[in-house]
Amino acid sequence: MQMSKIKICGLFRPEDIAAVNKAKPDYAGFVFAPSRRQVSPDRAARLIAQLDPAILPVGVFVNESPTATARIAARAGLRVIQLHGEEDAAYLDQLRSLTDCEVWKAIRVKDASSLSTMKGLNVERFLLDAYVKGEYGGCGESFRWELLNGLGRSDFILAGGLHEGNLGEALHTVRPYCVDLSSGAETKGVKDGGKIASLVSIVRSFS
Repeated sequence: MQMSKIKICGLFRPEDIAAVNKAKPDYAGFVFAPSRRQVSPDRAARLIAQLDPAILPVGVFVNESPTATARIAARAGLRVIQLHGEEDAAYLDQLRSLTDCEVWKAIRVKDASSLSTMKGLNVERFLLDAYVKGEYGGCGESFRWELLNGLGRSDFILAGGLHEGNLGEALHTVRPYCVDLSSGAETKGVKDGGKIASLVSIVRSFS
């Protein structure tokens, strides 16, 4: 079985870039939606210019227009667009006509029926996150992984409440294509280089 990949999300400082360049996760995430971790396209471009080319930059968007999303992706130098809002099939078709970026769609998992929204959406990957009322992700909450037992696929990104204490269990139980961590890689609200290194080591050592 292919080793899972890891994404560290919510980078917004040069120190964050230095930490991921040292630890070498597979993906680095930059949030363009309203958030305490939000970055402007210009700031993201400067940070991504410092990023190890082997680490793919991912942009997180929530209900942004397809045109603006594609424009920001080009300006910042993104390789992946991650959508966390109510973007539907028509939105995805329009976005794909505007960008060559890989597209991920987040699904907020409340119960088994939440997974039915994956049908008919033309994306490379789905990101499965916890449902939190009124929020679009990045809340540090996990969901019941057993809901994924009947999914019949593992080519998704697992997010939501992952940290050093439960990451090994998540990898063993779910065996996702990739794990996505943000608050679990932080101390007092900012990225922690030691935690990032530990998280990447856990993923790399799992088989």
